Amino acid sequence: MLSSRFILLSINLFISFGLCLWPHPREFTSGSSVLWVSSQLNFQTSCGNATTGGYSRRSIDNVSIPTNYFSEQEILQSAIQRTQKKITSTRFVPWKFYSKTTNFEPDSSASNQTLTTVKISQSNAATGTISAKDFFSGDESYTITISEYGAADIKSNSTLGTIRALQTLEQLFYAYSDLSRVYTPLAPISIVDSPKWPHRGLNLDISRNVFNPTDVMRTLDAMSTCKMSRLHLHATDAQSWPIEIPSLPTLAEKGAYRPYFTWSPEGLRAVQFYGLQRGISVFLEIDMPGHTGSIANAFPELITAYNETDWSTFAAEPPSGSLKLNSSAVYDFLGTLFSDVLPRVSPYTTFFHNGGDEVNRNAFLLDETVQSNSSDVLQPLVQKIMSNVTGMVREAGLTPIVWEEMLVDWNLTFPSGRNDSSATPDVLVQVWQEASHLQTVLQKGYRALFGDYHNWYLDCGHGGFINPYPSGVSPPNVPYNTSGGVPTIIHDPFLDYCTPMKNWRHIYVYDPLVNITTDVQHLIEGGEVHMWNEQTDPVNLDSRVWPRAAAAAEVMWSGPRNASMIEDALRRLADWRERAVLDYTIQSAMVQMTWCLMEGGCNL
Repeated sequence: MLSSRFILLSINLFISFGLCLWPHPREFTSGSSVLWVSSQLNFQTSCGNATTGGYSRRSIDNVSIPTNYFSEQEILQSAIQRTQKKITSTRFVPWKFYSKTTNFEPDSSASNQTLTTVKISQSNAATGTISAKDFFSGDESYTITISEYGAADIKSNSTLGTIRALQTLEQLFYAYSDLSRVYTPLAPISIVDSPKWPHRGLNLDISRNVFNPTDVMRTLDAMSTCKMSRLHLHATDAQSWPIEIPSLPTLAEKGAYRPYFTWSPEGLRAVQFYGLQRGISVFLEIDMPGHTGSIANAFPELITAYNETDWSTFAAEPPSGSLKLNSSAVYDFLGTLFSDVLPRVSPYTTFFHNGGDEVNRNAFLLDETVQSNSSDVLQPLVQKIMSNVTGMVREAGLTPIVWEEMLVDWNLTFPSGRNDSSATPDVLVQVWQEASHLQTVLQKGYRALFGDYHNWYLDCGHGGFINPYPSGVSPPNVPYNTSGGVPTIIHDPFLDYCTPMKNWRHIYVYDPLVNITTDVQHLIEGGEVHMWNEQTDPVNLDSRVWPRAAAAAEVMWSGPRNASMIEDALRRLADWRERAVLDYTIQSAMVQMTWCLMEGGCNL
């Protein structure tokens, strides 16, 4: 016999199923009336004083990729067409969210109310061309109202806000079990929504293993469903350089794993525009001065300590290699590199990441232009090279981003919001080592991004990728070897440095505002969840990233969560996962066992 506690819990779960949205909106109310969706669902837009015709499934046009300013109306049209198609062709039957003894589907004859038209009222007209800077600075707030009689209205202040509303609208509808009809059981519906932070990102490493643009486009699809706004592509590292630079053709030809495993300028542009169409700014990170060993394949004269046998003396992971710090040839190379890449990426984003993490001082003992590992010697040289590259980024009209070590460990200075009144973008500082460093960065007057490895690293907990030496000791007689003859530190159970795995619940309850004083919280731009890919490739990418990145997405959209919200989040996130798998072909890992979703009671 079922306990009264179990029965009450199950009833409460099914009653509260009305809120199925991810991320959680600021305000949401719903009813219990059924609305059927017309197979010819139409959208009518009113933008400022301009009214456009309806968009239906039959009017889908190919959108060309512009090379500078782009048509805001085409962006809006493509977003509407995607939403219309997703709603009318959804395959998501929500059987997992009801007890198997429950007839969860509405009687097809119980209601004849049909949703035929969605009216969009956008206060700022989407009629001309627009820059990425203006597009991504648009107001993301929106409202949705749907009456029980089938009147649906979206109101927003920008195309970006309309895109966010459409991304929410898709989550309100389900397929009938025979896939013949689409409905919502929640009418009337009222939603008022806006984000906590503008920068809601995923950092995706595409350098340590081979990824194609199509893999990243699939990731952008998933990001769009949970209103993420930034895709940070960690594009190059010591292991490979897959990004083609036409003015430096040998860089990718020799630096990629194979000459055919490269990203062409056209492929990169397609990914950036694909993201822009979904309200996601796609930007590159070219890490430096460390993590640059792959450059040595084409330009060995620019790199110090490349692929040293005792790599751990000179780098965080193999192969070692850093840009020489006091070489005029390095500065010439960087000038050519950035003169090529910045004009190509700037039409589609407002950011460029200059790296700056894990700069190993010992590498510069082997740098003939420096021959020192003294901070007193190295600090002004690191300042010079990072000021040079962030200056080029700023001149291109982009916001430079650097890793936290540049401030916390190296004490570099950049233009910041505290003392710089000019119109040039300020450097954003990305915190990854310790959550407490966020306060340190903010107190220095810099805008910052949160997401440290203790909380938001998706690669953690899967075991290390470094093997023990077969002999049990490292090779002797290696120059600068700090561990020759000492027993290996790699041993069973072969854990990685940041174990355990960060499960979605842990990611969800991470509060980036803990111990952050209120006087500097306004400098927080948002955060990023990180997918470093030493042990991830396209085969397991989806299941490594999702649904855990979606848990982070709600924190960044809705604000900090806590453990009392997990039960509600479980069912909404599971709903999101089913829709991502069925309608977007995202191979997401599971959120919860099916029995627990159907029957409830999996609490302790």
